[in-house]
Amino acid sequence: MDAASLSPVGYDPDFLDVPVPLPAPTASAPIRELPYTHFTVSLDPTRRLARATGVNIDGDQLVNVGRGNDWHSDPRLPAHEQTGEAVYARNDLDRGHLVRRRDPVWGDEATAAQANFDTFAFTNAAPQAAGFNQSKELWLGLEDHVLNYARTNRNRISVFTAPVLGKQ
Repeated sequence: MDAASLSPVGYDPDFLDVPVPLPAPTASAPIRELPYTHFTVSLDPTRRLARATGVNIDGDQLVNVGRGNDWHSDPRLPAHEQTGEAVYARNDLDRGHLVRRRDPVWGDEATAAQANFDTFAFTNAAPQAAGFNQSKELWLGLEDHVLNYARTNRNRISVFTAPVLGKQ
């Protein structure tokens, strides 16, 4: 699987019964909208991190795909516009998925596999304190709750995430 094997559709603002647009960052800095399979990352190339993400989850079509761990740069962007492995090396920061790996993994087998792969783009990561990211009582628990709700009720849900960053 590679980033160019399927055409990404990205976040669909008409996925629900009412239009829900992707959040528009208020920063005056240029933003790169990067569509992936069932989600979009609005990347700030100056900070080299996402400003916001939006994902469509179809609880009726979720597929179980092996996790993998193929973190990669997005070939659509130059390296200087995206954060890579060096930020996470030799410290207690997790590569925190902004769009959770399992959320966009729905549809036919090829689409689900591509969505899984797409979530491992560094553009979809933000530095997170490991204890917060992996805690069932905190972030991981919230992610589990949302996905289980969508699956159990066979709901369509749109989720937005963004990192909380200090001033540049």
